[in-house]
Amino acid sequence: MPLVPSFSIAATSNLGQILVSDTSTGSDGSIVDRVITLYNSAQTVIGTYDFPLSAGSSILITPFTTDTAVNATINWNYTGGVSMYNYSVLYAYTQYAEQYFYTLTQQQQADPAFLNDQQYFQNKSKLRTLIDSATQSIAVGQDILSANTAIALYQIMLNNPLLYF
Repeated sequence: MPLVPSFSIAATSNLGQILVSDTSTGSDGSIVDRVITLYNSAQTVIGTYDFPLSAGSSILITPFTTDTAVNATINWNYTGGVSMYNYSVLYAYTQYAEQYFYTLTQQQQADPAFLNDQQYFQNKSKLRTLIDSATQSIAVGQDILSANTAIALYQIMLNNPLLYF
């Protein structure tokens, strides 16, 4: 059965890190390696990572220092780097915001009076909505531009916590 390329991406508990899993079916004995390339919404390469066959079906990479939506592509290559198969997935990495959101939840636990502050609660709700907007832009609309717009809007909140929280 010929190779039918496919892969998935999942965030890990380590900030900036993702787990890339090759979920392809079939095989092609001529394939010698795989290469993961991440593109931003302008289709500029933001990182390229070797995914050697010896790594098995999954690999951990740490490409992110901030949240972003990317177009991730894997090329399955023959000798000499000739790409024979490729597959792309749009992905919104939102773990920095998710981690911060959880920090806000911990603060509420330590001091429930935070919930009485209308600005705090409105801003926390706004942050949740923007995180969800980023992930839904990809999951529902396959829309990397809208995902990155939502991320840019909440990044302002993350960069200026004293103004919002």
